[in-house]
Order: sequence, then structure tokens, then C-alpha cells
Amino acid sequence: MANHVALLLLLSLQLTASFSQQPGDDPDLRTLLKIKEQFGDQAALVSLLPGTDQCNWPYAYCNQHRRVVAIFLQNVNITSTIPPAIGDLDQLHTISIHSIPGLHGPIPDTFGKLSHLSIFNIMRTSVSGSLPASLSRTNLTSVSFFSNKLTGRIPRSLQDLPYLTYFDASNNRLVGRIPPGLVSNGAPDRPLGLTLTNNRLTGPIPRTYGRERYFMNFRVANNRLTGDAAFLFGRRNTVYDVDLSGNRLRFNLTGVEMPENLLFLNMSRNRIYGGVPASLTQLKKLTTLDLSYNQLCGEIPTGGNMGRFKPEAYEHNKCLCGTPLPAC
Repeated sequence: MANHVALLLLLSLQLTASFSQQPGDDPDLRTLLKIKEQFGDQAALVSLLPGTDQCNWPYAYCNQHRRVVAIFLQNVNITSTIPPAIGDLDQLHTISIHSIPGLHGPIPDTFGKLSHLSIFNIMRTSVSGSLPASLSRTNLTSVSFFSNKLTGRIPRSLQDLPYLTYFDASNNRLVGRIPPGLVSNGAPDRPLGLTLTNNRLTGPIPRTYGRERYFMNFRVANNRLTGDAAFLFGRRNTVYDVDLSGNRLRFNLTGVEMPENLLFLNMSRNRIYGGVPASLTQLKKLTTLDLSYNQLCGEIPTGGNMGRFKPEAYEHNKCLCGTPLPAC
């Protein structure tokens, strides 16, 4: 009799475990239904109902254990704040929210609970408020907050993320200084990218970025940055794309050694003085150059690919001369 009861109990536990894996009874579905409740019965979520399979929902992606690991919401008709319940999807490694102008309000602090979160994109929305410092508790490697309405300072705690190699917060309203280690080469095989264009950032560019040898892009145009930026360059550095335009940077450009792989260089609309560096003549891959609206003087060096650049690349300086400008 005892053996018979034990066998029934074992079968009961096996059946319970089996039913718990059926679609409609997953813990992540309950969380997604909370998210749907906050979003309301809007077009993107109408197919998500109690008893359905969340892994068939077109905006969520599951792993082999039926846990939601990624959310992609793009060009959907949602007017809402971001649901804090997203922070309860504890296996998430990717969040990508793109082109949803009706999405507004702050990024919830609860996202700091997502210890597996690696890729986090919120782009072209009306999301506002400050960046939560709690994101430093995640495992972020790539972040894009391009073109939102974010305000406040970039939390210094984000420099504690050891593998963050790409950070884009351009086209927002961020203020204050750039944290010195926002991106770092914790993964040596991956190039770094820092894009903070079109904000209200102030102060000097931290010199720590001059020690990083492999930048895919360094773009900080149209802020209020000051001081010296010559340390960003150097023959040994691998930098492809540098945009420092529209700031208040002031340093001598004459002897700066340019990285040989440089493709794009814009330093226009600053207070840079000295002469056009001779090292530009050695750059075989440089396709874009803009040094206009500075305080440069002297003869423009010739040779290499310098002949490809038009007068507009040098206009409105103190006293530059030589091809393609009038002779000295």
C-alpha cells in the first residue's frame, strides 16, 4: 500500500511538472501579461492572451527552456510609459525598442535587476528623464539611446561595466561631463564606439580615452566641450571616425600625428589653432576632412590624398593658404 501511494505521488509530481511546461503556464507569460496590461490593448499586444504561448508572440524570443531572452518592439502603435515589469524577465539579454514616438516617461529602475542584459537599445522614442544608475548592475556590452528626450547626467557608475564597448546617447539633452571610462577595452577583440553628438555636455574630454587604442568611432559633436583633444590621436592608435565639431575645444594642431587608418575627421567650429598637420598627407584612407571655422594659420601641406579636399574643408580660419585656397 505504501509503495502504491508513493508511486501515485511520484506520478502526480511528474504530471505537475509536465503541465507546468505547457504554453500558457510559464512565469514569463504572466510577466508579459502585466506588460500588456500597462501598454493597454494596443495593436502590438492583441495576440498576447492568457493561455497562449508567449514564445509565438512576434515581439518576444525564447531560449530552449521557454524563457524570454529578447524583446524587439519596432514601429508599433503604443502610447504608454515603459512597463517596470520588463525588469522581471530575469533571463533577458536583449531589449530593442525602436521608432515608437508614443513611448514616453523614464527608463524604469527595475531594469537594473536584469543581470544578463547585454544589449539595450531605446531609439527614436519620447522616453525622457535621467539614465538610471542601476544599469551598472547589468552585463551591458552595447547601448544605444539614440534620439530620445533624456536629460540629466550620464551616471558615473556606468563606467563600472567591464565589457561595455559601445555607447550611443546622441540626440538627447544630457548635461555634465563625460565619465572617464564609459567604454573600455574589457573585450580586446572588439572595437570601441562612443557617440554623444547633439547634447549639452561640458568640460574636457577625459584623457583616459587617449589610452584606448581601437576606436571604431569617437563622435562628440555639438556639445560644449572644452580643452585639449590632441591626445585622442597618435600613429599607433586605430581610429576610423572622429567628430569633434561644434564644441569649444582649444589646442595646437600643428604636430598632431594622425592615425593611419583614419577615414573621417571633422574638427570644424572649434577654437583650434596652429597649422594643418603634415601627418594628414600620409593618410591613404581619409575620405572626409573638415577643419573649417577655427583659428588655423599657415600653408596647407600637399601630397598624398590632400588634393581631394575642397576649399570648404579649410574655410573661415585665421590665415590658411595654399592649395586648394589661394597661394600663400
